[in-house]
Formats: sequence, structure tokens, C-alpha cells
Amino acid sequence: MLPLHLSLALGGRPPAGRSLARRRRAERGLTLVELLIAVALLGFILLGIAPLFIASVKSNYSANEYTSANTLARDKLEELENLGVNSPALYQGTYGNDLPAVLPDPGTGKLPLAGTPAVPNPFQRSWTVTNMQLPQTTSVPPPVAGVPTPFYPTPVTGNSLYDYKQVDVTVVTDPAHLGLGQRRTMVTGFIQNPNPQNTPVATPTP
Repeated sequence: MLPLHLSLALGGRPPAGRSLARRRRAERGLTLVELLIAVALLGFILLGIAPLFIASVKSNYSANEYTSANTLARDKLEELENLGVNSPALYQGTYGNDLPAVLPDPGTGKLPLAGTPAVPNPFQRSWTVTNMQLPQTTSVPPPVAGVPTPFYPTPVTGNSLYDYKQVDVTVVTDPAHLGLGQRRTMVTGFIQNPNPQNTPVATPTP
């Protein structure tokens, strides 16, 4: 009997059992049960990864809002520091939100007209001005009974003399976004009184 490869070369046919086995191997694929198991495993993996994507989106959104809030606060502080010490915006007191209720059009940079669709502004900005007076001494007072004597500036009101103004600018966000709660940032600056020994009469607080 000739070997199988010689028999095939001479035009012979392979044995019936081997031909059937080859056809079965060629027809092998995924069964429905195997496909369902693969889909279930993929679903479990996606369920585990989904919270990571959600947390990443919230974290990026919160970071962007913090960056915008800090920029708004520092812009306002720089604006106030460039004003004169007797400017109405620096009278002692607390000032409410000075930002518009809606965001400007990103295309034109202008606020939308009344009655047209607009995006609510998620930021509110306020500031507080406090007149401060330094201790009226040229040296640090000695301790009393071993306890250090406080040596720090104190707030003054009315017609009292002051040495500088402390300006605290605060920016807060709308707490409704993505369930992240309210973000708050505050920056502080100081404006020196050029004539602390002859302070003009205080103006009414806002």
C-alpha cells in the first residue's frame, strides 16, 4: 500500500475519516454559549471601568472651574490694587457679586441680548475691604508672665487712622454642577495708605 502523500500525488483520495476531520476543523467557530460568556465578561469589565471614567470627568471639570475661579479672583484683586486708596470701590465694607448673570457669547465675546438663549454664569464674585492698623510701637512688647504679648494688626472702623487696607476677593461656583458641591476660592491683597497719620474722614460703607 502506498503512503498517503504518494497516493494523493497519484490522484488518490484521502481516507474518509481524515477528510471528515479536516472539514470539521475548517468549520470550527464560536458557539452561542461561548459568545454569551464573552459578552458577559466584557460587560463586567466595562462596569468596573465606567466609574473611573466618570470620576475622571468630574475631576477635570472641577479642576477647570477652580482654575477659572482663581483667574476671576486675581483679575479683580489686580483691578482693585490699581485703584487709588480712596476709590469708592475700596471703601470699607463688603461688596456683592459683580459678574453678569449669564456667560458671554463665545463667538462675539458679548453678552446675549435680553430674551435670547443664554448660559447661566456658574460664578459669583464678591470682595471685602477692611481698614487695618499696625501696633503703635516700634518694638515688640515683652512677654507678660511668660506669655508672649500679641503683636499683630487690628481692624479699625469709623474715622480711625489706618495703615493699610486688606482686600479679600472671593469667587464661588454654583453647587448644582455634576453633583460636585460648591467650589470656593479667595485671594487677599494689601493696599498701603500713603498718609496714615492724616487719614481723610471715612466714607459710608457700601
